[in-house]
Amino acid sequence: MGFKIIAIDGPTGVGKSTIARQLAEKLSCLYVDTGAMFRCLAWCWCKQGCPESDESQEKLGEETRIVFKPENVICNGTDVTEEIRKESISALASKISSFPLIREVMKKQQRMLVEEVRRSGSYQGAVLEGRDIGTVVFPKADFKFYVDASPEIRAKRRLLQLQECGEDANFVEILAALNKRDYQDQNRKVAPLRAAEDAVIVDTGNLSATEVLEHLAACVGE
Repeated sequence: MGFKIIAIDGPTGVGKSTIARQLAEKLSCLYVDTGAMFRCLAWCWCKQGCPESDESQEKLGEETRIVFKPENVICNGTDVTEEIRKESISALASKISSFPLIREVMKKQQRMLVEEVRRSGSYQGAVLEGRDIGTVVFPKADFKFYVDASPEIRAKRRLLQLQECGEDANFVEILAALNKRDYQDQNRKVAPLRAAEDAVIVDTGNLSATEVLEHLAACVGE
């Protein structure tokens, strides 16, 4: 099979990044963390004072430069790998991702990135994870997955992740934030979070990361 595009969608805190990164490595594909792209925009937006005019949004999308490295995310020349994972940036990312202009700019950037990789021949394909990859960004992706887990399980995972990073974290607050984010993502007017009609649904609640990886790889045929 030639160059393949694999879309992995799902709610926040479900482990999409880990799954997509490992699957991309296993399949010799480019890994594209679209959530990190929006977080980078949110990080830049915060530094600008969070302006909401159409002109400022368009300028933000066009001037933000994001580079993915094996273990790091570089935004406008700064390593923001840890910074963009903070809860404050996550909340801003949820807000900025609801702006139609921002989503349109990001969709174009994501498609251009994949097309450049396809032409270069440096990868066997691209694995993209986000919330609207299989429904909006790449509706004709070769493979589509929707990974999910209960809010409680996702909150526990997020709590451990934050504690490992040395952040003070509270389970009840994290759960409330997850439920709020789910509602916002599922009910926004532009590109709401939902599984594509032809997506393979994967409940990760009782599966290890290795088991999820093996299941997705088997579906792709590896």
